[in-house]
Amino acid sequence: MLPDFDPFVVFRWTLATVCTIYATVVSLRSLWDWLVYFGSSRETKVMGRYAGVLLLRVRVKRFAGELFQITLLSAILCGLIYLHRYVV
Repeated sequence: MLPDFDPFVVFRWTLATVCTIYATVVSLRSLWDWLVYFGSSRETKVMGRYAGVLLLRVRVKRFAGELFQITLLSAILCGLIYLHRYVV
């Protein structure tokens, strides 16, 4: 009937879709909870503004080494995934 049908591929894509939707919903709910918390009273509004200013003042230069390392490791991973098709 369907000679190329692989149930594992369907399961993998279904699982990836469900996990992506779940992670997005949980992240958005957490963000909304933080926004509600920072808007609840005068003190937390000040604290929320201070946290926002600290996030805006972060310098990229401090994290340049880590960002370079992440980029390099991601490029190596992509290269391995690309070369894997020649092995299998």
